[in-house]
Amino acid sequence: MMNDTDAATVHEKGRAVLLTAMMVLSVVAMSAAFVGGATAAQNARYHNDQTVYPGDIVYQGEDDFEFSDDFTRDTLNGVENGGAEGEQLEPPVPDTQPTGTYGDGDGNTVTVTSPRVTDLTINNVYDDGSVNAVDGSSISTEDADNMNVTVEYTFGDAEHIDISVEDESGTDITNQVTDDNTIEETGGSVGLDLSTEDAGEYTVTAQGAGNLDSGDAVETATVELRTDADLGLEVDTDSAVRGDNVEYTVSGGSDGDTHLVAIERSEFRDGVTADNAERIFRNVDDTEAVGVYPDSDDTENIDFAWANVGIDGTTAVGQIETQYLDDSSVDVDVYDTGVDAADVDDGADSIDDVSLDVSGGDIAIENPASSYVIGSEIDINGTADGSDEVAVFVRDNADWELVEQGIAVDSDGTFEEEDYVLSRDGGAGSDSLSLPGTYRFGVIDQSDADEVMDDDNTISTSDFNQETSTTSSLRVVEGELTVDHVSIIDGQVADGETLSIRGTAPGQDSVYVSFYGPRGTYDRIPISTDSEYVFEEEDLQVGNNLGPQLGTDTSISQGTVYMSVYSKGRDNVPGDGSVDSVDGGTVEQQFVSMYKQLNAGPTSQQQVMERIASETTRDSGSDDISRLFQFRYTDPQTTIENVSSASAGEGTVVAGEAMTVSGVTNRQPDDNTITVEVTDGPSVSQFDLASTEQWGADGRWNVTLDTEGIQPGTYTIETDDGDSTDKAEVRITDEPEDGADNGTDDENSSDGQTDESSDDMSDESGNGVSDESSDDMSDESGDETASETSDEASNEISDDGMPGFGITVTIGALLAAVLALRRDDRHH
Repeated sequence: MMNDTDAATVHEKGRAVLLTAMMVLSVVAMSAAFVGGATAAQNARYHNDQTVYPGDIVYQGEDDFEFSDDFTRDTLNGVENGGAEGEQLEPPVPDTQPTGTYGDGDGNTVTVTSPRVTDLTINNVYDDGSVNAVDGSSISTEDADNMNVTVEYTFGDAEHIDISVEDESGTDITNQVTDDNTIEETGGSVGLDLSTEDAGEYTVTAQGAGNLDSGDAVETATVELRTDADLGLEVDTDSAVRGDNVEYTVSGGSDGDTHLVAIERSEFRDGVTADNAERIFRNVDDTEAVGVYPDSDDTENIDFAWANVGIDGTTAVGQIETQYLDDSSVDVDVYDTGVDAADVDDGADSIDDVSLDVSGGDIAIENPASSYVIGSEIDINGTADGSDEVAVFVRDNADWELVEQGIAVDSDGTFEEEDYVLSRDGGAGSDSLSLPGTYRFGVIDQSDADEVMDDDNTISTSDFNQETSTTSSLRVVEGELTVDHVSIIDGQVADGETLSIRGTAPGQDSVYVSFYGPRGTYDRIPISTDSEYVFEEEDLQVGNNLGPQLGTDTSISQGTVYMSVYSKGRDNVPGDGSVDSVDGGTVEQQFVSMYKQLNAGPTSQQQVMERIASETTRDSGSDDISRLFQFRYTDPQTTIENVSSASAGEGTVVAGEAMTVSGVTNRQPDDNTITVEVTDGPSVSQFDLASTEQWGADGRWNVTLDTEGIQPGTYTIETDDGDSTDKAEVRITDEPEDGADNGTDDENSSDGQTDESSDDMSDESGNGVSDESSDDMSDESGDETASETSDEASNEISDDGMPGFGITVTIGALLAAVLALRRDDRHH
């Protein structure tokens, strides 16, 4: 029997055992709780009946879970500023549950978000372990035995992923083609084998394995399964004009595979170089490489041209340059993947082929049009679809003769050779075009010309017409020399002043203006033409233009001067190309020597003109052209011829009417100003100055002065042009005098033009002046002078080469001198 001490000991031991047991149970419970929490973080809740703990994420549409006991309530509320404020959360979670943070009010929260499959990839797995994505593209049955499906998704803590596969009919074949249809973690994959399936499109679907099977939690991808027989080749057109770029497409291949496309040498255009053969396939689009096989600089050693194209998705696209192909039906072949050029050379069969009909291109001439001026620069242009280069030929009556070859055709099918002188710059054809006549002008494809052109660069008519070519009629004419304007004023040029001249000389780079002085001096200056063959000079000096080159003075003395405008003609050679009296040197040097002789010797004006003509326009076989003009080179002079008003005769003005002062000058308009001033009379201070800078080639000028309020009396009118002056008296009256003829007197008309002056340059004078007299340029109204000289030059005395320098010129010079003396006598 226990005593009290033993009983106390037993009781203490019992308490110790009880405490120990409680501690063990507590540790076990805590361990269980820890393990449960850890498992919940690592395993999908749907498949492991896991509980949601504070801090977890739950997903829209998720079901079959419960909140842990850590939460103080079963229904959670959206927390402030958590994105779901005012909302409640409890299982099951609706698909439309607002996303955000929810809690029990005691600090325990969960987050609601949307479940998403972020990536679904169908891969072709190669033997070396590398992969190539084929979803959205194609794969052959031969390659489809080792594929996989890889998925990345955001809800791995809630559910696994189910994979399903359907064929084109919508039949589920998942178990037939997959080794497992479940992916348990993001980035995981399942195997896929379609090698025994029929060709067609297959759809792979990835979605949550439980409740998460809608919206972004579902993703699909497709892959096109093809058999080897599906590999094909197509061109975007069955026919093409040579020179077109034709697109071809290899279809039915596996994404990432390469295929060889080839065209045999027999399809090449004749004469194609090895470099051009390498350009038959263009290195564009999906083309990875181009070339010829075998690689050689000699086309005869080449078997075919090739291109390697890479399948991008389900197709590969490339281009063929038909410029280098024969104008016939051309076969293009495509080979299976893995077949290279050497295999083709060893006899490998193509998988598919296609025919392309290539025809020769059209050529059209735009310029020259219907005519051509010998010696002129033009742009040869037109279109040549299907050509790389063209050549230009011309035919008279026999074979076609070469003008120019190797004219490049641009990518838009146009060709152009700029600033070309047809009659000079080319071959034998240019020689033909240097003579007037009507010719056939032709353009031919350069490669065709190379095939049929003889050693002398000619082509027979039949060969030319059979090739890719076109022709047109071309009329070749000699250029005309026209002088539209020379600023000779009233048959005179004032000493010290310059002339203006303008005209056209088609086919000429320049014209030459010569001055023949009254003492036998010869002077000359060239004037260039522009791109339109217009020549123009505003400040043409009369004399001493040639002097600095000759080292002698070639100034022109006052008197009768002849001026010629000269061009070399169609052959671009002065005269016969030589000067008879000069030996050695170039033709230019010979002419310079002749100019020195003329200015050094005691030769007359007529002898100098005859000598120049004999070596130019009158030389044997010459086609040179010149135009001759005559003027009196004299002192500057401006005279008053008439002062009148509307109702009064010459020398009389009725007060209150406009006083018209008119006269004649030999000064150049625009460069000079004629000023008229009343210098004496009762009301001289009341008159304003009047001036003008405008008058015509006849030199007739006029100004008006206001006489309103002017006292009657005799007044002196004075004119000043800066170098010369003249005076006249006028009587101002209150009313018209009896017997006034109102300015219609035949001897002194109101416009100052007398019968004698109008005859100065008429045909009756016998000086050979053309019908267009200088009077045609005067202002018929008498009130306003023409603003510029006539468009047709006055004082021209020959328009068909250098003139006949005989009695006509002599008489003309004498008459001009007599008329000038009469004019001087009349005004002094």
